[in-house]
Amino acid sequence: MGRAMDDDNSDYLDEPDDCDCEDYDADILEGRARCFRCGRSWRMTTQQLSAETRWQASMFEASDADIA
Repeated sequence: MGRAMDDDNSDYLDEPDDCDCEDYDADILEGRARCFRCGRSWRMTTQQLSAETRWQASMFEASDADIA
């Protein structure tokens, strides 16, 4: 199981800037993303929002097909 965001282990990231923020949670309604690893938060670009919306739609379609 992964580490909790509030884990006090300082060796998880040597420096906050070491994170590439590739693994993040996206809120397409708010247009914001939050990195699971370092906790950094940012406003998503139009390209990121478009890609996330397409990905979420494909996941919904795939799960809907499994139910039918």
